[in-house]
Amino acid sequence: MEKIGIVVDSGCDVGNVDYTLKVVPLRIFVNGKEYSDGEIDEEYLFENLDGEVKTSLPNPESIRQAMLDFIKEGYKKIITFNISSNLSGTFNLFRLISQELMEKFNDVKIVNIDTLNISVGSSLIVRRCIEYIKSGSSFDEVVEKSKEDIEKSKVFYVIPTLKYLARGGRIGKVRAMLGEFLKMKPVISVNKEGEYYTVTKAHGFKKSINAMYEEFLKFVSNKKFISIVATTGNSESVRRVKESLLEKIKNIENCVRAFESDVSTVLSAHTGPDLVGIAALILD
Repeated sequence: MEKIGIVVDSGCDVGNVDYTLKVVPLRIFVNGKEYSDGEIDEEYLFENLDGEVKTSLPNPESIRQAMLDFIKEGYKKIITFNISSNLSGTFNLFRLISQELMEKFNDVKIVNIDTLNISVGSSLIVRRCIEYIKSGSSFDEVVEKSKEDIEKSKVFYVIPTLKYLARGGRIGKVRAMLGEFLKMKPVISVNKEGEYYTVTKAHGFKKSINAMYEEFLKFVSNKKFISIVATTGNSESVRRVKESLLEKIKNIENCVRAFESDVSTVLSAHTGPDLVGIAALILD
């Protein structure tokens, strides 16, 4: 197995994996105080979500240090993964720092991969990359396969309110207000350019979850896939929905593996509680 370092930003929501990787935290500001992603829990965030909440790129020094740590540990090849460059400037920051380090260390190669996705959609690409490394693929093969997986991974999610996405500039405020007024709940995904778009709409939150599952089924079709179900908050109703979705997905014949995952506090700041999401990566 080739010695390959992996560095990701916390928005990729990779979670626990059987591989040594370094996670660089995004930042969040709550009522004027700065925190690193993971430094505060969901409960504290949601208690203060209607206050002054802003998110930001990682501290550049934390990116540099993560890569330097790998280099000091003898790694000559590093792959970085980031949430979509059209949703965050994190990828470009990683790329600039990587170039700086490669100029300083001529024998080190760093490849930056823009997942053009977010959260558990990005997570599946990283997890698949680890499988390629463990299978004995060369560095160039791992990079090539991981880039191919970008178009094979997709995330769908629904949220009870659009006001937090609108506040962060992720969707238009007028569109969000109209959706709230009509009680229309969009199924949101990320397109090939790495931007949010509405896949379909349904009247009410429960129907939107059903619509999301139908879109997920269309995406995986009859192909083999791996999947993640993610939620935010701790409401009993959302917990039941998560368990139900996991059970249904695991019972699909072509499902190779399905599991649940958390969503980072920085991303939760843009969605609020009770998000329900499904991601899938096609294996065929």
